[in-house]
Amino acid sequence: MYDEHLPANLAKRIEELRGREASYWEDELFSPEALTNLAYREELEKTFKLDPLGPLPPRI
Repeated sequence: MYDEHLPANLAKRIEELRGREASYWEDELFSPEALTNLAYREELEKTFKLDPLGPLPPRI
């Protein structure tokens, strides 16, 4: 299911996000891990069926 190059801690994090509200995994898309590890980000997008070109977060 997961890319063989995806570290175990990140695969575990995806499992923890399953079944949670969308805000949890949307926040995870902008976490340091997702921004620096493209394989992890792609797996998040695939798992939660997200559009990789979706909207940016609101400006603060």
